[in-house]
Amino acid sequence: MFKELDESKVRRIHLKITALSSGGNFLDGYDLAIISVAILLLTPEFSLTSGEQTLLLGSTLIGMVFGGIIGGHLADRGGRKLLYMWDMLFFIVFTILTALSTSLTEILVFRLLLGVAIGADYAISPTIISEYSPAKQRGKLLTINGVSWFVGAAFSYLAGYFLSPFGDIGWRLMFLAGIIPAIIVLALRTSIPESPRWLMKQGKTEEAMKSLETVVGSQATVEKIKHEKPHIRELFRGRYLSAILFVFTFWFILDAVTYALALEGPSILQLSFGLSSAQASGTASVIAMLAIIGAVMTFFAIDVAGRRKVTMFGFIGMIVTLLLGAFSLIYFKSLIAIILIFVLFEISEEFGPGITSSIYPQELFPTSIRATAQGLGTTVSRIGALVGIFSFSFLADVYGYGVGLLYLAVLSLIGILATIVYKVEPMGKSLEEVSNDTS
Repeated sequence: MFKELDESKVRRIHLKITALSSGGNFLDGYDLAIISVAILLLTPEFSLTSGEQTLLLGSTLIGMVFGGIIGGHLADRGGRKLLYMWDMLFFIVFTILTALSTSLTEILVFRLLLGVAIGADYAISPTIISEYSPAKQRGKLLTINGVSWFVGAAFSYLAGYFLSPFGDIGWRLMFLAGIIPAIIVLALRTSIPESPRWLMKQGKTEEAMKSLETVVGSQATVEKIKHEKPHIRELFRGRYLSAILFVFTFWFILDAVTYALALEGPSILQLSFGLSSAQASGTASVIAMLAIIGAVMTFFAIDVAGRRKVTMFGFIGMIVTLLLGAFSLIYFKSLIAIILIFVLFEISEEFGPGITSSIYPQELFPTSIRATAQGLGTTVSRIGALVGIFSFSFLADVYGYGVGLLYLAVLSLIGILATIVYKVEPMGKSLEEVSNDTS
């Protein structure tokens, strides 16, 4: 149906679209992770209790619960580009307001609203990439988008390392540091054309042709397809029901585990080994940066080994490293050992579900509900993240961090079981073929 697009070589515009979408994901990773560093300064300034700390860590995720589902539906109804622009503008506004906050209540409210914008970007950025990508290179381009989150998180820890010594103003500077790249991304996103696949679903054939020719660099032809209005109920019946249940399950588990460790990681290093705020932030930054090793492995494997094998191997690595981490914290506390274990955990996550969570929702569902599926997956995953953070925090407070890591290992086991049960492999197929979107 989009033969020229599916068989195209990777061109400059593909890289531009991937870079600008990944730029949003980078900023999302930065802003979601920076709170785990900033909270080390916010706690003494606002005399935060343990419960208030946990609420602050989860405030942006609560916003994402709403942003994902709202953003996905808007992208399917009103177009990809509309949301692609507005979510980044809201991102900038609420980040500035967070940095200017004078009370815990203000920070909580603005971080929650920031989460709505981030959730919307999660719904649209991988959708834009997938609908433009050549079929045989789609996994690689979506992998770049996935890894950008972890790069953003690594930079947040690095910002924490350099800005923590500034004391009361340090946390404000941490939030503001993401504004300049956000403005650049917003400005450059104006040049991206609307998705030809979405335009065709709206019956706008002529506009779809122009958009398609912009991408493939030559005259292209497409078959006319039936105009469809997006209906969320389509996700919960027929062949899409098993797909959405799989996405919900493995993404819920993934975020419950990874967000608990990402947001509590600096605190684990600080409280278990007596590190300063700067030392904990710097160490967390190194750990996150080394996770890129896993992303590089995924980049080369995803369109060769397939999504399913990569996801399963990633979950296996997560389980093993979490068990080792629990053993280390319970029986012998070695900073070198726990750093090495955390590095191997991040590599496993990156070589696996941390990347495929941005790929599966794009390939398993048709154009008319693709962003909605991505948005719903984001919503469910962030509920998982909240469950993971609050439950891990409770277990760590009562029984210690070692038991908390054992709990995360058990959750990861559920993730691999879901992947084993769901056997669809989208590798190398056109979006229309794998999602049976031929109308």
